[in-house]
Amino acid sequence: MAWLFAVLSLVVLTLAGVAAWLWWKVWRIGRQQAQMQEQLEQQRAQNELDRLDYIHESLNVIAAAVLDDQCPITEGCIRMAVLLDNLPLDCDTKHRFSVLFEVYNATRHIPTHTSWKALERKQQRKYEQEMWALERKHNDAVMEVMAYVKSHPFGKGVGASIN
Repeated sequence: MAWLFAVLSLVVLTLAGVAAWLWWKVWRIGRQQAQMQEQLEQQRAQNELDRLDYIHESLNVIAAAVLDDQCPITEGCIRMAVLLDNLPLDCDTKHRFSVLFEVYNATRHIPTHTSWKALERKQQRKYEQEMWALERKHNDAVMEVMAYVKSHPFGKGVGASIN
């Protein structure tokens, strides 16, 4: 009877040891997964910051290019409107840049890139006239926005924003 008790005790101790080892292994795997998840979240956050920095720098460059007559007003408005759509802006900021969106929306029907090159020259001239009319109409407001961006650049300084 004593040997049976000893064998059963040994079996119980062995099972307890195996269970403890398995629990430790599960705990270690859970901890590794938590660390990997944290690293993934940090990488995602860094990627988002890099994306925002790229957008901010692009907006600043476009504003300077429009002000220096290195980029047509219409093209600058289109490019900035697309970039601004990718930022979390408050209503006041969206209102400040409304002229850019107005020009963008007024030119959305105009073909670009390969489609533009495929147009007949007569059709291109028609669209160019349309763009020039928009530029004349909105020149002052657009230049005011571009000057504002140049004097209050996106993303400059710690936590700074155009918002």
